[in-house]
Amino acid sequence: MPRKPIIYSLTTMHPSGMDRLHEAGEVRMASSLKPEILHQEIAEADALVIRTAGDINAALMDHAPHLRVIGRHGVGYDQVDVPAATERGIQVVYTPGANTEAVAEHVFAMMIGVSKHFARQGLALLEGRYNDRTKLVGRDIYGKTLGIVGFGRIGRRVGAIAKLAFGMTVLYNDVVAAPGDVEALAGATRVSFDEILAKSDYLTLHVPLDASTRGMINRESLAKLKPNAVLINTCRGPVVDEEAVAKALDRKHLFGYGADVYTVEPPEPGHPLIGRFDVMLTPHSAAQTIESLTNMATEVAVDVINILAGRPPINPVNDPAEVAESRRRLGKPALTAGLL
Repeated sequence: MPRKPIIYSLTTMHPSGMDRLHEAGEVRMASSLKPEILHQEIAEADALVIRTAGDINAALMDHAPHLRVIGRHGVGYDQVDVPAATERGIQVVYTPGANTEAVAEHVFAMMIGVSKHFARQGLALLEGRYNDRTKLVGRDIYGKTLGIVGFGRIGRRVGAIAKLAFGMTVLYNDVVAAPGDVEALAGATRVSFDEILAKSDYLTLHVPLDASTRGMINRESLAKLKPNAVLINTCRGPVVDEEAVAKALDRKHLFGYGADVYTVEPPEPGHPLIGRFDVMLTPHSAAQTIESLTNMATEVAVDVINILAGRPPINPVNDPAEVAESRRRLGKPALTAGLL
């Protein structure tokens, strides 16, 4: 009788996924995120489940000779060295679409909160300055121009909501044009990066973090942004130069800023944006809804189990054919030879 596969997890998650993993194998929880501890504890793992913490690099993978699959509970996978995984015949899977609605709603919460000075108004009420309500004049988002940088699942959902709920003019910038029916649903027009900066009253970012997007919102791009615009970042912190945003706020070039992500997480003491009243910040919590957590846990568990059982992944990050070729070259058992 084959042994139960060992599933090593760096995170707890909703029972909808955790229960499935316990049924499929022996789940071991990481006792620490320190590399020297992880390198010891992962030695027998057949599967690795991660969330946002942990640097999943080649050195870690080399301490897990039996590793077949890395499952990312979430959408971004920039902490995983995907080429290194492919070279070692390790399938990487993730949960695209699981938190689309939650993040899209978060974007509009921030757009509205910044536009109507929620942070300042809340403080005034707390401090007994009720009549301050007339001193801060907000603005409606209805009918404004929304720019969306990155028109994938979340960007498209944001665009549809913007058009249907708020009558906004929707522009988008992406390396690939969306299908016509997708553009029509959001009333979206594809434009250049410079044009979207120049025309957007609200600009929201929905790009993956890679060499082409790191620091894309910097001093130069902010200078091209339409004056009095609101900038929203719910994708990845390093996409934005936070110091440059703070300076743009100081000189009133930006009306406000909303962010759920940071260059360093958790943010370090003295962060230039925390504590300001022209920003609305949350601690990488946009996907912390019962629906999203259920979706992410279920989807990552299903795909991890698919690989362990020798079935093809539903949501692969790296090409299964390339993974299979690497396993053949290294003399490792094919992933189609399941452990379950």
